[in-house]
Amino acid sequence: MRTYLAISHSELESFISILTMEVETLFAPTSDFLIDNDDCDSEELEYLLSVAAGEKALKLRESTLAPGLVLAIEIDYNQVDQESADSLTLNSPIRWDQVQCALLAYEDEDELTWFATQEIADELASWK
Repeated sequence: MRTYLAISHSELESFISILTMEVETLFAPTSDFLIDNDDCDSEELEYLLSVAAGEKALKLRESTLAPGLVLAIEIDYNQVDQESADSLTLNSPIRWDQVQCALLAYEDEDELTWFATQEIADELASWK
């Protein structure tokens, strides 16, 4: 299941270093979210969730010039602990190999900028 994690710059640095991370909440296509958005296709659902994560990520920035950071993470269903309206909690840490890409959110922009997983470490310093 594709999920989205709003993350601070320092948390992302640590995650890259340690390769595992405990997370509080991931934006996800929960049962309630799918029912509330039954008129959307899978791409629209992913867009809505990534934008919600981007809005949260903007609040985690270390400066107003920095982008908000979002990771798209593929989780196993057996990692899910609890679901809420548009998010879930996990019963185990996420691993770096579950990261699919990074998305950057900017103030007053609807689209997020995509970066491949292998680009994240190289680009991280420019995202501060």
